[in-house]
Amino acid sequence: MRRISMSNWLAVGTCVVLYLALDSLVVTSGRQHDFLNLYSGASMALHGDFANMHVPEKQLAVERQFFPTEVLIPFVRPPFYALVLAPLALLPMNTAFVVWIILQTSVLLACWRWAFLHWGQDALIFGALYLPTALGIGHGQDCILLLAVVIGVYALADRQSDFTAGMVLSLGLIKFHLFLLWPLGLIVTRRWKMLAGAAAGASGELAIWLLLSGTTGVTNYFRLITRHDLSHLNPSPELWISVFGLAENISLPWAKWPLAVLVVVLALAAAWRAPLWRLVAAMSVGCLLVAPHVYGYDAALLLLACWLAIFLSGWLPVRAAATALCTPLPFLLALAGKPWAAAASIALLFFLATLAALAWKTLAYPGHKASGS
Repeated sequence: MRRISMSNWLAVGTCVVLYLALDSLVVTSGRQHDFLNLYSGASMALHGDFANMHVPEKQLAVERQFFPTEVLIPFVRPPFYALVLAPLALLPMNTAFVVWIILQTSVLLACWRWAFLHWGQDALIFGALYLPTALGIGHGQDCILLLAVVIGVYALADRQSDFTAGMVLSLGLIKFHLFLLWPLGLIVTRRWKMLAGAAAGASGELAIWLLLSGTTGVTNYFRLITRHDLSHLNPSPELWISVFGLAENISLPWAKWPLAVLVVVLALAAAWRAPLWRLVAAMSVGCLLVAPHVYGYDAALLLLACWLAIFLSGWLPVRAAATALCTPLPFLLALAGKPWAAAASIALLFFLATLAALAWKTLAYPGHKASGS
């Protein structure tokens, strides 16, 4: 049985208190913005209005039933996910928000427990330090669920249940832009069973989507996420933690596509002949960097990659890069505005580069294989 020392309880408790104080500053905004769109999507699902779920005018009308918003806060999740959220709409919005916060917190605690059982007290400390998970809960986001998905993928694949792991991976379709590189990573590492499981799971989700909303609903969804006239669809691009946010912060908009190509190359290089831990880490950080509309709380799913790098890699640069991401500094610098907000994307890019360098080191010197490669 693993035990937690009093000093570590104190460290974890201090982090929790500090992040609760930080969340208290954003929780009202989270209820009126990020959670408002989730609750509105749940309400439309509860009433069976799936075909119109992604029509902006319909969404706005529903949101105004719960909060007098002037502009649309778009609901951009698929209808099958809204169906899962529908029970929340049985409760008044304020009560549902409290339930939602408790649910997200409970899932995070379960993730911490899983890491603690694998790696002990230090994993708990790093988990408590990690700012994006706290930010996600305070903003009323669902990013903790995606962390649980990635942990599920790793845990199942580690037990050689690749097909089931792939099916769990397909749950990432609820926020698909955070999982864009995974199919390429599975191909590079020849994890065909996992790829088949992901394809099967995604096919099932798409079938449910069509049954709920028909082709009209699918068309409305893609029209919504590609619109450029909705102010809250892609707000504050300088706060994005991807290469798109990096290009915005350094005032070189033309650099975003070369940087995106660089990320894809580095991610696939890091995944080449990679053990499971490095595959998960490379895909997690690569997907965050290569997609638009990625904010600090979306990095919640990267906590597993940090744990894996710290505890399974024997190479100091990888461990140092992951440890730096576990500190709040890269994500807190977003508060300083442009260009300091680029700190998070630079830290992510450095982490990915160290993973790629470790892959090269392992392949270039097979007789002197890096520890924990």
